[in-house]
Amino acid sequence: MPFDDEFRSLLKALVFELIYLGFTPKLSQTLSSSSIRVNKIKNIIKSCKYGIHDLSRSKAMASGELPRFNMPYELGLDIGASEYGSTRLKTKRILILETERDHYQKVISDIVDQDIENHNDDPKTLITKVRNWFSANFPNDTIVGQSEIWIAYNQFIADLNNKFIAKIQ
Repeated sequence: MPFDDEFRSLLKALVFELIYLGFTPKLSQTLSSSSIRVNKIKNIIKSCKYGIHDLSRSKAMASGELPRFNMPYELGLDIGASEYGSTRLKTKRILILETERDHYQKVISDIVDQDIENHNDDPKTLITKVRNWFSANFPNDTIVGQSEIWIAYNQFIADLNNKFIAKIQ
């Protein structure tokens, strides 16, 4: 996941949704700066049954800026782990997210045949796409509806903002 300011609203919605659905998200941002980041990312990849990768920042965000290749690189590590790793990793499921439909084809055309979901930089759309992906991957389980997750997320944000405002007054 990217950690830039523009992505923050999407990241908050995604982390909330994962926790709401009973998962424990693991983000490389929470790692110690005293360790080699890519080794920690590889350890996270090895320990997770599911991987969610967002390629939406794999492009220059401002004029004259270079594209960011961290996210496609980490996706490649995860796909490699699921292809060449242990038996447990071979059953791993990976969701690839992007802002615009088919933009990834310009960035990383080798994944053209994979299902990639676009969220249009909209937290509500992101929640819907992730919820539907989990529903498809747990066909025997009932996954709560997108509306329930969205309402709970908005209530959480409102409560968080109210507690923050109360503390600073």
